[in-house]
Formats: sequence, C-alpha cells, structure tokens
Amino acid sequence: MPCKIKNPANIDLSDLEGHVQDLYTHVHNKVGFNKPPTMVFDSEPSNEANVLGKTAYYDPNTIQIHIYTDGRHPKDMLRSIAHELIHHWQNEEGRLDVGGYSGPGYYLKNKDLKNLEDEAMKLGNGYFREYEDNRKLKERNKMSLNEWRNNELNRLLMKKFGILKEEKSYNRDEGYGKKPGAFTGTEKKEDEATADVEDEKALQEDSGEEEGEHYDKNEMSDADHIKAIEHHLDALRKDKDYDHDHEDDRQDEHRNRKDKLVGHEDRDPEGLVVGEGKIDEDEASDDAKTSADSDKEGDDIEDALLENLVKRTLKKNKKIRLRFK
Repeated sequence: MPCKIKNPANIDLSDLEGHVQDLYTHVHNKVGFNKPPTMVFDSEPSNEANVLGKTAYYDPNTIQIHIYTDGRHPKDMLRSIAHELIHHWQNEEGRLDVGGYSGPGYYLKNKDLKNLEDEAMKLGNGYFREYEDNRKLKERNKMSLNEWRNNELNRLLMKKFGILKEEKSYNRDEGYGKKPGAFTGTEKKEDEATADVEDEKALQEDSGEEEGEHYDKNEMSDADHIKAIEHHLDALRKDKDYDHDHEDDRQDEHRNRKDKLVGHEDRDPEGLVVGEGKIDEDEASDDAKTSADSDKEGDDIEDALLENLVKRTLKKNKKIRLRFK
C-alpha cells in the first residue's frame, strides 16, 4: 500500500515521488509497517538560512513525516525520509514513548531517546544505501538490456540487407581445450605452419648470439666464396679481352685466303673466288656473324652460370649479402 504524499511547499515532485514510494516499499519489506505514514513536504525559508536548521521530523500523533525542502538536494530529502521511517516503525512497536526529557539536546540528556536515534541513524542510512544501490543496478541492467536490443535489431537489419554475414555460432562448453584457430577457421593453416617450423622447412630467425656464431663458423667459407667469385669474373674478362684482340686476326685470315686463291682457281673447287678473285663478301659476313653468335652464346651461358652461382652464394651467406648491398 503506497503512502500518501502532501505538497504544501508546491515543489516539483515529478522525479522524487516515485523514489519516495519505492523507498517506503524497501523499508517496509525490511521491518514491516502496520500502515504507511503520510509524507508532507514543507517550505520554511527562515529554516534554510540556518546552517544547523531542521531537515525532517516524525509526528507520532498525526503519523506524518515532515520534510523541509528549501535548498535541499532530492537525495538528501530521501535520506531524511529513510531516517523518519525508522521512527515510524519504532512508534508502531510502542518503543518511541519512553518519557523523560525530549527538548533541545535530548540526544545528550535522554539515554533512551539516544538509543532510538542511534537505531534510526544506523538502519535508516543502511536501508537507504541498499535502496540506492539496488536502484542503480536495475537501471544499469535496463540500459544494458536496451543496448542489447538495439544491437540485436541493428544486426538483424544489417543481415537482412546483406551488410552483415552470419557467423557460425558455437557452444561455449564445446570450446574448452580447442585451439584459437578452431574459432577463426585457420586451424589447418596454423597446424601446417607449425609442422613446417618443427621440420625446419620454414625460415626461423636466429638470435643475435646464434647469428654471431654462424658468422664465426662461416668466416673462412665466406672469404673462399668471395675469392672464387672474383676469380671467375677475372677469367671471364680475360676471355672477352682475348676474343676482342683476335677479331682482327680472323679478318686477316679471310684476306689471306683471298690472296692465296687468286690465280689458282683449281684450288677453289667450291667456287670461293668470285668475279675478279674476291672472296664472297656474304659468306665472309656469315662466317663473322656465326663466330659472333657463338661467342655471344658462350658469354650468355657463362653469365647465367655466374649469376646462378652468385645467387646461391648470397642466399646461403648473409654476411656476403650485406657486403654486396
């Protein structure tokens, strides 16, 4: 049963009223009231100016809780209500009328009233804190639910319009013990890559220390490779220089053949002498071309072999590769 609310202060209770009813219900579930009190929101400007002025009080005769509203934060008013609800419960149990002094400073002069005030402060603040935390948790869960609904709606719309492709779902319990690749579809490739590493088929980086050891072990081998490459290059250069130097000799040989055949046609059964005893220029040109092609073919083969040798050497020896860069 909700409690009655009166608002002679004429303040805006649109946000506060729901909290008042919910707080009353929370405390009622803790202590159990016989009937709800009436909440009266009062205004007294002079009290607002007093730093140690009144905040709220409980009237056992009218069963009303009066809350002063001037300059008050809504949360502070709710805390005062929680405190006075404990006094209402004490009154219903018949414990509030203890007699004795009840004037200003009664907390210091009346031990029985002091005990009642201690109970109201302890339970009132505690119950209000419980209400506050429960309320915030519910609001947070509600926001999370709304967020989930919005996300789910967006997902369904994106799926319908082909923007989002549905991913394969899996049972969480079925995932225990599985590799990460099992959930990304890359388990097979990861296993193959791992096997290549274990079989030393994949490239593995050496540590700085291991790389230094390899350099020390291959120091003489690297020098031998460099020496061999340089020796081979020198040999190729000498071969090319030799061919170039003897090109004039080959042309002289053609001229000598022409001189020897002049006046001795019987020595030319195949008709090498043409016209006035000149050697066929086309044939001489063909011979020169054939010789040049042969030389070029030989050069190409040697260049290919050298290139292949250099590539194999650089591939196997990191030190040489860095030197040739």
